[in-house]
Amino acid sequence: MNGRWALRTVIGIVILCAWIPVASAEEGAPAVQEERTALDKDLDKVWGKERDVKVIQKRVFEKDQRHEIGVLLGIIPNDSFFNYFPVGLRYDYFFNESVAIELSGAYVPAVDTNLRKDLLKFSGNAISSVQIPERVKWYAGVNAYWAPVHGKISIFNAKLTSFDIGLLVGIGAIGSDTYNNLKKKWETRYSYSGKVPLNFQANLGLGLHLFLTDYLALRLDYRHYIFPAYPGKTGPKYNSEWSDGVRSLAEVTLGLGYFTPAPK
Repeated sequence: MNGRWALRTVIGIVILCAWIPVASAEEGAPAVQEERTALDKDLDKVWGKERDVKVIQKRVFEKDQRHEIGVLLGIIPNDSFFNYFPVGLRYDYFFNESVAIELSGAYVPAVDTNLRKDLLKFSGNAISSVQIPERVKWYAGVNAYWAPVHGKISIFNAKLTSFDIGLLVGIGAIGSDTYNNLKKKWETRYSYSGKVPLNFQANLGLGLHLFLTDYLALRLDYRHYIFPAYPGKTGPKYNSEWSDGVRSLAEVTLGLGYFTPAPK
């Protein structure tokens, strides 16, 4: 009899010992879960910012402290009387990957537009005696180039290369001809009281480099040239620069640039 009670007592104690931790865990489960949630939030505040960090990769081809020598061909289609086809050279020195100084110049052959041809045809060349804008011959200047945008592009999934897009602003000189009605020929335009055979010009634009190799790059540029309009040879405005407003030429060019080896 005593043995049975002793066995029952032992079994009861074992069951009680097993039940107490389970009950405690059930009562403490919400608190533990809240602690874990709060800890996760604290960790997200710290590591969440780290996970949001963006990775900026290096360029495939770098321009820092390199020289670029290039040729250009283009078109200026916004003149009413002439279409221009500039042929020229450019030299750039890159102080770093984004900033460069540029020297550029071009000879600008001109072709009569259909409008000018029709006016000459139907007026019996009387248009020659009427004041028309001068014909541009050449330009040259110095420009500042800043390329804040760059990226990488895959060509036919076979080649990975770099490109950059930049802003350009500069000043320089521009040369043009005016038509001499008496001599029936084009002559160099002299500006500033007839003393200077060229004129001031300013330009701004956009440029795109697409690298073919570490040494060669295609370059696509749009530039807008602004200079004083020819004031004519009659009246008080004769040779008074800027008195007749300004003219502008919109130029699109495609070029090929050669980059010198990077400094060691």
